[in-house]
Amino acid sequence: MAQGLSEPTSGEGVPAGRIGAVATIRAVVDEALSHAGAALLTGIILVVLGGVVSRYVFNASFSWTEEAGLWLFTFLIFTVLPIATRRSRHIALTLVSDMLPPAGRRLVAVLASATITYTVIRLLAAGIEIAAMTSGTSITLGLPSWWQYAVIPASAGILLACQVLEPFEPGSDRPAGIAALVLAVVAWILVDVLEAMGIESGRPALLLGIAFVATLLLGVPVAYCMLFAAFLASDAGDLLPPAAVVHNVVVGSSKFVLLAIPLFIAAAQVMNAGGLTVRLLALARSLVGHLRGGLAQVNVVTSVFFGFDSGSSTADASLLAKMTVPEMVRNGYPAPFCCAVIAASAILPNIIPPSIAMLVFASVSNVSVGKLFLAGIVPGLLIAGLLMAVVYVQARRQGYGTANARPSWRGIASPLLMAVPVLLLSVMIIGGIRFGVVTATEAGVVAVVYALAIGVFFYRDLRLPAIWRGLRESSVDSGMVGFMIGVAAPFAWVLVSGRVPQGFLQFMLTYVSEGWAVLLCLNALMLFAGMFLDLTAIMLIVVPIALPLVLQLGIDPVHFGIVVVVNLMLGGLTPPYGLLVFIPSAITGTSVQATFRAVMPFLAILILGLALITYVPSISLALVRAAF
Repeated sequence: MAQGLSEPTSGEGVPAGRIGAVATIRAVVDEALSHAGAALLTGIILVVLGGVVSRYVFNASFSWTEEAGLWLFTFLIFTVLPIATRRSRHIALTLVSDMLPPAGRRLVAVLASATITYTVIRLLAAGIEIAAMTSGTSITLGLPSWWQYAVIPASAGILLACQVLEPFEPGSDRPAGIAALVLAVVAWILVDVLEAMGIESGRPALLLGIAFVATLLLGVPVAYCMLFAAFLASDAGDLLPPAAVVHNVVVGSSKFVLLAIPLFIAAAQVMNAGGLTVRLLALARSLVGHLRGGLAQVNVVTSVFFGFDSGSSTADASLLAKMTVPEMVRNGYPAPFCCAVIAASAILPNIIPPSIAMLVFASVSNVSVGKLFLAGIVPGLLIAGLLMAVVYVQARRQGYGTANARPSWRGIASPLLMAVPVLLLSVMIIGGIRFGVVTATEAGVVAVVYALAIGVFFYRDLRLPAIWRGLRESSVDSGMVGFMIGVAAPFAWVLVSGRVPQGFLQFMLTYVSEGWAVLLCLNALMLFAGMFLDLTAIMLIVVPIALPLVLQLGIDPVHFGIVVVVNLMLGGLTPPYGLLVFIPSAITGTSVQATFRAVMPFLAILILGLALITYVPSISLALVRAAF
């Protein structure tokens, strides 16, 4: 450029052309990765479906389908990792930052960003190392084994490039962003390249806990907290080389049952796009719309129906917020009450099977998915009944939604007939798993294919662009959950090497030896943790430590699983980070504080329901004992 001429600049002093170029590059990368994620998710669907078809149509078994599905899931996790990180899909705790003055918040942001960047650099280096070390060929796929790990350095490289570009985006704090990058690179050079600042510890598990809590308080996303702490503790205790940490991440997410997670997430998106949920809403309206607080009751019953077909609470909360709140407000219901009903009832899809939370618990505990699914039915219906009771009392006390005449049988028959194809899906899923027709993962692909079929051919509301958009969104959500599960593996390995589970077991048996008291302590611990952490993170940390104690005391692990799921779902309703409260509030523009106040009566009755489920095991186990 000729001297004396300059590019126009933004308020941050960054050339506007450069800002445009950076934003364009990031947008193109996100777009490409989301399409790749959707393609990989489609591959998982086709591979798992191929396994089912080969067994029942050709009476044969494709030996490569399981490994192919797991490879594709690994590719999916790391392909969408840059998008999930950029969109802040990973749960982070900002409580400390929110309490600080601007200068303090800026310092914390620099440290948090530096921690993420440092962890990504370690992931990149370790990914290159393990890909280079891996030799041989996959027996079933006939492909070089290192291919499975090649996606890791590629993903980490893209993510690192995004971290480098971030300070130059519009609205970013450029000096702070550059400072974070420099701090991360300097730390990596001093600690990992020159080994001039090595940390040694005879208690790596303690260092793991300190590093996890410290980075969590800085606002680092939970998954990165766990991976950073695992790297640090492994180095300090000379436990695992970095390549082995990354290998554990891959192994931790390479369980066939975990493939059900992206499949059921995709099924939920297809149901929403294909108008299946609209039919469930119409049926719920015909059944309970005439009751006191009828429109609020409809939300609860719709969540029950949605729960029997999909295990996504966030999908339920977002969909019902869009579909029901405007009508409820027009009929005199206050917006905070509407959002509170939606948030409270949104816990049901993860308690009523099929449940993504139960799939995560099963992967951690090796408990039967089929038993967990059956065990969730009665507790889910009990909680739905309690929520409907609160709606009735609140509506009667506040004068919301006066009762109307009961609809005629003809008024119920029409929406029931239209909803029958959707309701059959839950029968196929639960019945197929119980009678051994399909595994939980195969049930997930059946749910996707069935939802596609009735959306396209029966209701005729589903179009290819909507399907692809749903797959793109599902791939990001699935990758986020998969990465969280993966990084929990080396984190848990350090805990086990430090004999933390054994120490916890000995301590509890010494001071709290009664089963009821242990369950009370664990419930209190999980309720407190749920105020700050995501369900998946708590489950991956707490269950491996608590499960040996539960088994030692003779508590049924299936019953314990339901207690854990119900308990941790309540975390979505508790301040300060109740995700299920934030979703409908954000969609409807309602004050989050007002919604938190409105949700308190629902939370109180849900804690009562948790107590009943905890101390009356037959609520969870009656169907299991009858069926198995």
